[in-house]
Amino acid sequence: MNFLAKIKENNRTHQVSKEELDALLPEAEKIYKKNFPATAYFERSIFINWTCSIADCKYCFLSTKPRHDPKEKPTAIRSPASILAEVLVCKAMGWKVGYITGGLRVESTDYLIDLISKINTITKEKIMMNFGPYAKSEIVKLKPYVLGMGSAIESFDEELHNFICPSKPLRSLMKFLENLQEEGLQKLITIILGIGERKEDVEIVIEKIKQYHIEKVQLCFLKPQENTVFDKVPSPNPDYMAWWIAKIRIACPEVQIKVALVQERVQDVELYLRTGANGFSRFKVFLDFNSLYAKELEEGCRGAGRKLEGKFTELSEIDIEELVKELPFDEELKKKILPKAKQYFRKLEKRS
Repeated sequence: MNFLAKIKENNRTHQVSKEELDALLPEAEKIYKKNFPATAYFERSIFINWTCSIADCKYCFLSTKPRHDPKEKPTAIRSPASILAEVLVCKAMGWKVGYITGGLRVESTDYLIDLISKINTITKEKIMMNFGPYAKSEIVKLKPYVLGMGSAIESFDEELHNFICPSKPLRSLMKFLENLQEEGLQKLITIILGIGERKEDVEIVIEKIKQYHIEKVQLCFLKPQENTVFDKVPSPNPDYMAWWIAKIRIACPEVQIKVALVQERVQDVELYLRTGANGFSRFKVFLDFNSLYAKELEEGCRGAGRKLEGKFTELSEIDIEELVKELPFDEELKKKILPKAKQYFRKLEKRS
């Protein structure tokens, strides 16, 4: 089968009429208001590496990078001090830390447990992991430290999915969700729109949300990456994303729905919130703090009747040295965290 032709044909039909969307809006808004407060939140996705041991998901920028050999010591990873400093500043600014993420099977489970434990100490709540499928034995080992785990589900069309991600077959993802459910952990799935799904596939996603009692869904647009088969494939339009949000909200009233919000989509945040999204991720807050994008973000939340949690256009009064001093870590680690935390906060100060 010519899968690329199939993807392009399916993408060609990514059209939602104004009438289709308008028909869903009142019900989606009503259901959101019944189940959630009039707020919106930003969740920071903390990347901990820039490599992957499978590196063959055809849409992903990591597929264009050298593959990590699990037998070798990982090199393209962030230092714990840098990660913890970012978490500390996010917490101080009122931004949620949604999950840690990156390439799959790079760091050891013991390393992740130590890192997550320290992050939880800063956030004062458990965070999630979003890397892809883990074995049952690893889930059991990680269970005491995480709120839940997640993965991108590129397509529920098994043949198409396995073409897009040959080393991450759909069956392994379904088993992963089963194992998480058995262990009582929350489940996060990321659906990437624009990589060949059909409109009717939203019904399959809804079915799986109900089947596996999935607590959180993140919807992303395809972001075409150079040197991948998707580099010339256009992303769907905003109404298509909003239609997916509304369909899921109406069918699954209590599920948390997040949108991956890149710069070119900030102007659509009001629409996404009105159709039932709870919040957003991917906003480049350290680059776009107090920018026109940040102001547009706040305005969009107000337009949707939501209060935006955290600060995006004004600095919190933060004493970085005092915050680091109060951390219950050894002094050597705190010495490494302090300059990194100051570096992150200076990025915000320069834009304030």
